[in-house]
Amino acid sequence: MSEDRLLQEEVPYSQSIQYTQQKKNQGNFDEHQFEVQDNEKDELIRKIEALESKLKNTIDDKPYSELIRILIWEALGTAFFAYGIVCSRGNDVMLSVYLFGAIFLIGKITGGHVNPAVSMSFYSLNEISAFTMRIYWAAQVGGAIAGALAAFVIVGRVTSPYIETQPIQWMVADFCGEALGTFVFCLFIHIQVHPQTQLTENKLIGIGIIATALYFGRILTYHTGGCLNPAMGVGLGIFESLQDGNWDRLINIWIYIFGPFSGASLASEFYRSVYVGLLPKKQ
Repeated sequence: MSEDRLLQEEVPYSQSIQYTQQKKNQGNFDEHQFEVQDNEKDELIRKIEALESKLKNTIDDKPYSELIRILIWEALGTAFFAYGIVCSRGNDVMLSVYLFGAIFLIGKITGGHVNPAVSMSFYSLNEISAFTMRIYWAAQVGGAIAGALAAFVIVGRVTSPYIETQPIQWMVADFCGEALGTFVFCLFIHIQVHPQTQLTENKLIGIGIIATALYFGRILTYHTGGCLNPAMGVGLGIFESLQDGNWDRLINIWIYIFGPFSGASLASEFYRSVYVGLLPKKQ
């Protein structure tokens, strides 16, 4: 066989090898391209989910009639609880009993928050919208004032939690106490009301657990009176100031507002990020 013919036969063979290598490289490129597209798709899905979660917290999804029902019954339940707080004269057991009664009264209708910090904690878990949370807040503050008025008419005297101005370290300690007590209270609420972690399915026992959580939360912050409830701190405080004509008692009311809100936010985040992850979910 001549040398020219050998060269003619080798050229197509070398071209086929080159073509095969090109196809292989193209295949690798396509696989890499698909991986990039999958990563971009996953990232887009995550962004969409985050946006949906944000929208859920800003756009109300409840009908108007249900919001009115929440406004009325939550105000009534909070008024009952506020009246009970005044009548209990700071007795921790009686306070827990009145909370049990308030939740039993309106729990099936509104969830029985009777506390702006509790409502904010559910908002932090994306279970109610920002607008619905504000409806709860309006009902709770209004109910606290109404309960204080009822106590003034029936009992003749309204008392409210009060913190005197002290050195800064004591003020910080009081703030942390309100936050810690509310943290424990709200954490027990989330544990009991969510199906994957609830301690019992019996409604009465469940309410009892929540009322007991209030008792323990108050014990943890007895120096401030264990308010754990911004509506009671504001509503009862304003009414007693009107009653006595002494507005100086409201100077440290911020502790009763921001302390419970801080504790409630920490409780919802701890429940979602830590507690649920550590315990086995119910099947």
